Amino acid sequence: MLKLMFMAASLAVADPVKFEEAKALADTNEANLSSGMRNQLLQSQGDALASALGACAQPGMDLKVFTLVFRLNAEGTVTRSWREGETPLARCVHKELAASGFEGVWPDPFYTSIKLTLTAEQPKI
Repeated sequence: MLKLMFMAASLAVADPVKFEEAKALADTNEANLSSGMRNQLLQSQGDALASALGACAQPGMDLKVFTLVFRLNAEGTVTRSWREGETPLARCVHKELAASGFEGVWPDPFYTSIKLTLTAEQPKI
């Protein structure tokens, strides 16, 4: 009986396995942030994303939309991540962001997501 209770408890706090589950947790976490924490998250994501794109972007890359979900600990270190999108840019940005984390102090665990939609700027004539 005790073993069954431990199994039930571990399932109740089980980590999401699928991208969709992690994305739903991120959406809920982000929707419940105070305005100050939301601003902190956006600043942290923006800084990390600028660095990742600087390391990853190359002319002519496939700019298909991709979404990344991260589980952070209290210090902003990425403890798990998910990706929807398989372009070289998506894989590189995912790797860079997972390695850098997100500066700030977060609830533990904290799920957050980034959906990146890039467009190639057309030259003006």
